[in-house]
Amino acid sequence: MRDAWKYTGPIFDAHTHIGSIENTSRMIAIEEEYGVTKQVGIVHDEEGFKKIKERYHGRFVYARYLSMGDIGQYNLEPVLDEISKMRDQGFTIAKSWFGPRWRDYIEDVHKDFSVNHPKLAPIFDALEESDIPLIIHISDPDTYYGNQYKDSDKYGFKDDHLKELEEVLARHRKLRVQVPHFGAQPEIHRLPALSRWLDEYPNVVVDTASSRWMARELSKDVKKSREFMIKYSDRVLFGTDVVSNRGNGNYFSGRYLAQRILWETDERDTPLPIPDADTVNTGGTFINGLDLPLDVLRKLYWKNANRLYQVS
Repeated sequence: MRDAWKYTGPIFDAHTHIGSIENTSRMIAIEEEYGVTKQVGIVHDEEGFKKIKERYHGRFVYARYLSMGDIGQYNLEPVLDEISKMRDQGFTIAKSWFGPRWRDYIEDVHKDFSVNHPKLAPIFDALEESDIPLIIHISDPDTYYGNQYKDSDKYGFKDDHLKELEEVLARHRKLRVQVPHFGAQPEIHRLPALSRWLDEYPNVVVDTASSRWMARELSKDVKKSREFMIKYSDRVLFGTDVVSNRGNGNYFSGRYLAQRILWETDERDTPLPIPDADTVNTGGTFINGLDLPLDVLRKLYWKNANRLYQVS
């Protein structure tokens, strides 16, 4: 932990995953060392959810996973029922995950499945009408498509996945959408496409999870990355994608440390403090800080998420 940071205010982590009360409490203790006082909690454990609400009143904005098994089979009735009950159950955000690996975990996905299929429109309509924001994961790092997703017949292609989501965004312009992982486009060559998304769809924001992906890609061209962050300073939420039931203390602290170095400092070639499997055989990942202006950091760390999720 460094002695001082450029930004000294509170931090809202807009992308975390929570399970049991024990694991979540451990995670929170480490988060607070890095200034996190509020967060989006994507719920994985119903019993933990109940206990966390009692113990940490006011800290979390809760996100509910929509039933991916039903969505994968275009079985809409249970999903629409979930949406109708969400607010009464304490959830104010919906979450869906369509990273290519989702086909490894969800059985009997419809053979013609696509996120933009007209059969799924009622789900997006229901979220829009209920004013429930959606966090939707659509794609993964370019590196994954080169090493983990070589079976394109099964996993598809990144550009196709991004196109599917963009068609959803174009059809549902009143739906508030948070696209994780910099819209799955932090790679320098993809920033122009992401810029076009943000220009075209004012209902869309992106978050900065995951730390190693952001540090690896945005450090490759500090000038372009810094210009992007300043131009779209109202549209980027700080997020880490940490999962409460994973790893030791460094799993959490390393992710916060990596991003704070990236956003706040002008350091060069600082080793990433967490493992990066994508570069382990090519020399490792090194952080080149963007040294963002303080007014941009205030938006990134706090103002943007509070505005979107209406937290005081």
